[in-house]
Amino acid sequence: MPVSKLSPAALLLVLLAISYAGGTIAPAHEGEHTNGKTTDNPGIGLEEKIGKKISKDAILADEKGAKRLLGDLIVKPTLLLPVYFTCRTTCGIMMANLARAVNDVPLALGRDYNILAFSFDGDDTPENARKARDNYSAILKKPAPIDAWFYLTGNMNEIVKITGSIGFSFKKGKGGDFFHPNTLIALSADGTIIRYLSGPDFLPFDIAMALTEAEKGTPSISIRKLLSYCFSYESEKKTYALKGVRIITGVLLLVMAVILFLLLRKKNPVHK
Repeated sequence: MPVSKLSPAALLLVLLAISYAGGTIAPAHEGEHTNGKTTDNPGIGLEEKIGKKISKDAILADEKGAKRLLGDLIVKPTLLLPVYFTCRTTCGIMMANLARAVNDVPLALGRDYNILAFSFDGDDTPENARKARDNYSAILKKPAPIDAWFYLTGNMNEIVKITGSIGFSFKKGKGGDFFHPNTLIALSADGTIIRYLSGPDFLPFDIAMALTEAEKGTPSISIRKLLSYCFSYESEKKTYALKGVRIITGVLLLVMAVILFLLLRKKNPVHK
């Protein structure tokens, strides 16, 4: 049957079917993620465990050397940054970039979320943590509240509890440096792993989106109805991207619905 002879309702159904078949208006799958294990460096990589719980029973030391139960520090949406404080390359860059991004995140550090910079080097000490805190806290435009951004160290037994639960694999080289993934992890208040964001650069928008998901408590793209439709989390790039096709398709469908309504109204006028 020629397209010109199709009824408005049938035409709309055809267009809708084409759109859905092409995947242009379907939201991203909830909890979608990829396995980031590296192949060139066995034992080093990131196996995402979105929807799983972090090991909250690990005991670490804060910058003052006080023992802290990890679960006691995760009481609101939390950003976990696995680093080591004596790193001479990307770890320092990540901590600095995170501090700069925090300055532009439209959420309040300490009120809306916390940050845990966690060392996976068993030789790191609270003194190393204090130095890191002093260096990177200076980048913040507003001083962080005392219980907002922690720099944590621990022994290897406690470290592997955490790294194992987040799928973070690392290896120490001959020179004492570590080979490791560069990632920032968003956690909900109950310790659920919500998002992984790739470093060493972190965008304020990506952080805000991940924290909003963490506030919701489930690893879903549907943060807000409008934003979740227009933006999708790209697991390979570990970032959120604007889906222009979705927006255009939504507008076109709205226009077609209005046209269909007008055509049907014209065909079946209301008699007074």
